[in-house]
Amino acid sequence: MSILAMFHCSGAFSQPDCINERANEIMLNGDDWSGLIANLRSRHRVNHKFTIVHIGDSHIQPGVVSDEVRRALQERYGNGGRGLLSPLALASTNQPGDYTLHSSSSISSSSRLLSQGSVPLGSMTGVQVKFAGGATTLSINTKVAGDEFYRIMMFHSRGDRFAVSQQGRLLKSVPLSDFATSYVLSNLTDTARLHLEGNGFLYGIRLLNSKRGVVVDCIGNNGATYSSYCNIGGFAAQIRDLEPQLVIISLGTNEAHGRFSSLTSYIDRLLSSIRRECPDVKFLLTTPLETQQQRSRGYSIQSNVAEVRDLIINYGKSHKVAVWDFYRVGGGAGASGKWLSAKHMSSDRIHLTDAGYHLQGKLLAKALLGLFDPIPAPPAEETEDDLTE
Repeated sequence: MSILAMFHCSGAFSQPDCINERANEIMLNGDDWSGLIANLRSRHRVNHKFTIVHIGDSHIQPGVVSDEVRRALQERYGNGGRGLLSPLALASTNQPGDYTLHSSSSISSSSRLLSQGSVPLGSMTGVQVKFAGGATTLSINTKVAGDEFYRIMMFHSRGDRFAVSQQGRLLKSVPLSDFATSYVLSNLTDTARLHLEGNGFLYGIRLLNSKRGVVVDCIGNNGATYSSYCNIGGFAAQIRDLEPQLVIISLGTNEAHGRFSSLTSYIDRLLSSIRRECPDVKFLLTTPLETQQQRSRGYSIQSNVAEVRDLIINYGKSHKVAVWDFYRVGGGAGASGKWLSAKHMSSDRIHLTDAGYHLQGKLLAKALLGLFDPIPAPPAEETEDDLTE
């Protein structure tokens, strides 16, 4: 039974009848992913972790789409860890529900991608927080079995490393770059209480385990566009610290509801900046699903989405960049009404419901698996590292 068939038969809801499963594939557009696929499928991969970074807007910020991709690929190729946690709730915005970050002290300063205030945003996660008094006890908890961690990468403002203690013991810090520092805990755990001292901004925390496997790092921000990520200082340099093999970019909805005359140049600018820092990385662009806009007498199709979709498709073809056409997979023109009727699109007719995002994630995961490994693979080999480093 296919992934979507199992999803449909769960009985929780019925999926929109406009889904185009025949179109659910990755269009490589002449790019060569053979090395990427061989790296992922090898039982003795050169890279300890196979990392996918998923960048997006409010459709991606809740983490549901990325999580479906994470779980599907980790089940097939091994679980390398939960990956990147953004301090979204600490900055007073919504965050994925499979983890919590809690600070014992108040937040003295914070910035979000489109609400920067007086402090310039320099965080690749699109959010940054500073703790009052220069110290806090930060509680980290993962809620899904298999997401236990022992290694932490802490992302922070340039050069502003934190001194981190666990149960009164100062953890050894290993600087990875101006923006990232690594720490090793005493044991594998799903919960950690860490005392942080430092006056810098916290950008995010990445949780890893001791196994070979896939890591999916999610970076999603409400209102995000290609241009807004281009405007984050040091964005590409921080992406390099994640050592990605594949970067998925799911943007375009906000451009369609605003200005998109320069979209192609911003796509090129963002990809070029990341490619300079990560020369071997592969990209996958995704197109947005059809949305609607409110008029004086109800709602009508937002025709700009189709135009934005075409720009993304054409960029992929002309620059040999892979594309997943969610617009077409989701049903193409007229699909928004069917997603709404099936309760997979929210009442604002732009965002999806939780069920809709789960479906989007399953569709994307199925397309990736169809390219990565159309024939069932043996279970991934899991080897333990030396926890003491």
